[in-house]
Amino acid sequence: MGVGQSLDVTTVVKQKAELVVPQRIRRQAGIKVGDQLEFKATSRRITITAIAPAYKPNKAEAAAIRKGEAEIARGEFVTLDGLIHDLDHRRRKNSAKATRQNPR
Repeated sequence: MGVGQSLDVTTVVKQKAELVVPQRIRRQAGIKVGDQLEFKATSRRITITAIAPAYKPNKAEAAAIRKGEAEIARGEFVTLDGLIHDLDHRRRKNSAKATRQNPR
């Protein structure tokens, strides 16, 4: 079965059983164990949509985020104008160094 093709499966709702999405339907939809699903119900129709997982930072990123949040809490931050000025200053400084090292 190619990408984007529909796979139709019929099942019977039983008295004491929850609805189960067959494995080949989950595979076709790209749904994996642990995925979050959203259910929408209208008259005689249930739509199931996989919700994209939220980004979870790795350990180094989480540590950098905590450090930044602590700095902000202490009032240590840089405004956007200050950041642009600092980056521009560094760029000019490095450009001048490169010119002195490589005279034409």
